[in-house]
Amino acid sequence: MEGTERFCINKSGFWKVLIVDDDNFIHRMLKEINKDLTFEDKGIEFYSAYTSQKAVNILKANKDIALVLLDVFLEEKDSGLGLAKYIREDLKNTDIRIVLMTGKGSSSLQDEIILNYDINGYENKTDLFSKKMNTVILSSLRSFRDINRIKNNRESMEKVVSSISKLYEKDALNDFLISSLCHLSSLINQCKGRDECNINSFAAVRQGETHIFNIVGGTGKYKDSINKKIRETVSETDLIKANKIYNGGDHELFDNCYIARYKSTAGNEAIIFIENDDNVDYVDMELLDVFHKSISATFDNLCLNLEIEATQKEILYTLGEVTEARSEETGSHVKRVSKYCKLLAEEYGLSQRDTMLLTHASPIHDIGKVAVPDNILLKPGKLTSEEFNVVKTHTTIGYNLLKNSKREILKAASIVAHEHHERYDGKGYPRGLKGEEIHIYGRIAAIADVFDALGSPRVYKKAWVINDILKYFKEESGKHFDPKLVDILFDNLDKFLEIKEKYSDENAKVIGQASDNNNES
Repeated sequence: MEGTERFCINKSGFWKVLIVDDDNFIHRMLKEINKDLTFEDKGIEFYSAYTSQKAVNILKANKDIALVLLDVFLEEKDSGLGLAKYIREDLKNTDIRIVLMTGKGSSSLQDEIILNYDINGYENKTDLFSKKMNTVILSSLRSFRDINRIKNNRESMEKVVSSISKLYEKDALNDFLISSLCHLSSLINQCKGRDECNINSFAAVRQGETHIFNIVGGTGKYKDSINKKIRETVSETDLIKANKIYNGGDHELFDNCYIARYKSTAGNEAIIFIENDDNVDYVDMELLDVFHKSISATFDNLCLNLEIEATQKEILYTLGEVTEARSEETGSHVKRVSKYCKLLAEEYGLSQRDTMLLTHASPIHDIGKVAVPDNILLKPGKLTSEEFNVVKTHTTIGYNLLKNSKREILKAASIVAHEHHERYDGKGYPRGLKGEEIHIYGRIAAIADVFDALGSPRVYKKAWVINDILKYFKEESGKHFDPKLVDILFDNLDKFLEIKEKYSDENAKVIGQASDNNNES
């Protein structure tokens, strides 16, 4: 959980209590009297500080200290009060419980301190050498525990809700489940820490139409179980519990684990498994139910959106292939252009969202060609200037077809269709944009489209060999193409050629074919 301070107090751990007093006798007495004190099956680990500075060092190194027993009169008259103020205002620690101790009782001083300082108790030291000390410590620990539970629950709920904003990111489904795994573990095991979670847990997704669930993320002993099947990973006892939830359950907190099933109306299914630390009695079941319903609703919405997005992508590829088929080019061209765009976008540093939009919008970069007459589009020879002007209109036609859509992918497609023939030097069409006036989508699509077009046969030309293609890009860097993107092309040439080979057209490979470089793509 990025950005939060987290720690886990497990069953074998201790509650940490800091004693701050300049009298060693006080330290020895408090430790001796409370050495056998336990709370929720956890003992007390005492830390000693004889000065304010030593206390500050201990607090900075141990962010999970639950209670400070603090002498009011430490080095100087108000040193203890200054430390209490420092804890709240400088360390910004509002969770830790602070109980002031004094050997010089004064009702007027007590009233003033309680009114002006954020403390949780004011006790006379002589009273603390009795059974009252147990009450003071136990009530403070209980308060600390409850504050952290409320804080954990609130932070976890906020994280679950905020995860909705990541629905369209790369691997969104897996990311959402892994995130939910962490937040649920936070609630069930009262885990709060910035370090890597060591609770044994995993999230798994059903594969296709089978009943097999593969693990997509895990912590603790399941950290290295990615892609393994649940039935090959958990114990027979836990598998029976998982089957119980899968075959009609919703979610349940068992004696040793929590298991939840999520099912979307789009047919997707997932399972979350979290071992608990025998702290079942302290889990807020109402809040756990709210968590489950929130995750279930988000999971369903996410799966539906991913299904819609997948359908959009398929339609765009189909449209792109139809356009290319009309100009007697293969559908593999749009696949390669899409893959090139993705590679360039990632290496350029575009966000996952922008990379996804460009990748799935680029297949219809030439959609406007539907309006170009066959006698021009399929002409085997060189075009006249009038015919070429007609061809150039496909950029504006494509833009006009797509520009009014409210869908992000189609908005991105309108930009690509409009600007993929602009040139970096401003001599392109349809608007003569220059440099970074051209949208990054357009600049990337230009390189992807030309790289593939030059290496592919057309009705008006043969495919170029790779050396001629690279020479052309070197010559046109800063002229036709964004020089930064050209550098990316050369730095990742092996990946481009791998894409070219993987999605090659039959009888149309770049390397080894004759060049006819008198015509530009």
